[in-house]
Amino acid sequence: MAQQSPALDLGRETGVEPVRFRTGGRNVTVCGAVIDGEAASFDNGVLEGKSKVEVGIRFGPEVLRAMGGRRVLAIWLAAAAGEGGKPGWVGLSVGEMRIDGAKKEGWRDTTAFSTKLMDAAKGRVAASQLKPPERTAFLSLLAQRPELWVHAEKGFRSTVLTVIPAAAEIGADGASGTPAAAPADAGPPAVPVGAEGGLPAATLRSFGRDVTVVGALVQDGVATWDNGVLTGKSKAEQGITFGPEPLRAMNGKRVCAVLISATRQEDGRPGWFGATVSEMRIDPAKKDGFKDLAAGSMKLNDAARGRVEVWRLKPEERKSLGDLVRARADLWEAAFENFRAALS
Repeated sequence: MAQQSPALDLGRETGVEPVRFRTGGRNVTVCGAVIDGEAASFDNGVLEGKSKVEVGIRFGPEVLRAMGGRRVLAIWLAAAAGEGGKPGWVGLSVGEMRIDGAKKEGWRDTTAFSTKLMDAAKGRVAASQLKPPERTAFLSLLAQRPELWVHAEKGFRSTVLTVIPAAAEIGADGASGTPAAAPADAGPPAVPVGAEGGLPAATLRSFGRDVTVVGALVQDGVATWDNGVLTGKSKAEQGITFGPEPLRAMNGKRVCAVLISATRQEDGRPGWFGATVSEMRIDPAKKDGFKDLAAGSMKLNDAARGRVEVWRLKPEERKSLGDLVRARADLWEAAFENFRAALS
């Protein structure tokens, strides 16, 4: 008999109830929350675009209408009963708004927002958008219902722990008799490289594996860590206008973005898994660049699946990348054979 969707008494102050329905073979409850700077609160008004911060604001799709406004995050949190019948968090979606309180103007991507509720309900977990103060604020939301964190799905817990390690302390005092920390040999491995530019690694589940993807930038024959390549915001790409026309940067220099994944071996040890390469041409003088956006968007998924395709790199570039990944001796020792063969 299917478990009922959890009854969450959260975020009802604005008069909006959590959403309860069945998806993916299970009964799910989705509630909303808002993170405004360092403050966070449950607010189901997010589910209908009627949260407290949205009241009285005229929203539109033009980014410029609220450029001077503050960044506010809308949060969708989904919960479902686990195998033992106890409810726990299963999904998380994050959407950004810009709100100019003085002008009563706001910006949000309406198209993207329309998918967030279902993304959370289907068990997708996206926490990488949270900036450091927002991570602390989000932690306060989880702490309000420690039993939901304690019984959260493995994918939810491991993804959140990768971004917010302090979440391991929630429920650690024995709530429901279960420690909150995920096993050390479970979930996406922590790969603390590439975040120098302020961007975290990407964590996802691919073909039954929990995977962490980091980025590297190869220019002038030298490879350096830079997670900005995951979202087109690497140091080399900043300030550059890209397009699909090769002629726009024919005289520019060649730069390669490398997406590198890590996952766990059968014994739980994390090791390098996949690597894919995207080429760009950048003309710094003209601030113009060329890259194949359609092909580039597939590279992260290819790396997460364990594909190793580094043939685009020149010998000296491949050597520099090999030196970079071998510097993480723990991940190199447990690297998958095809990865080691390609970058030895």
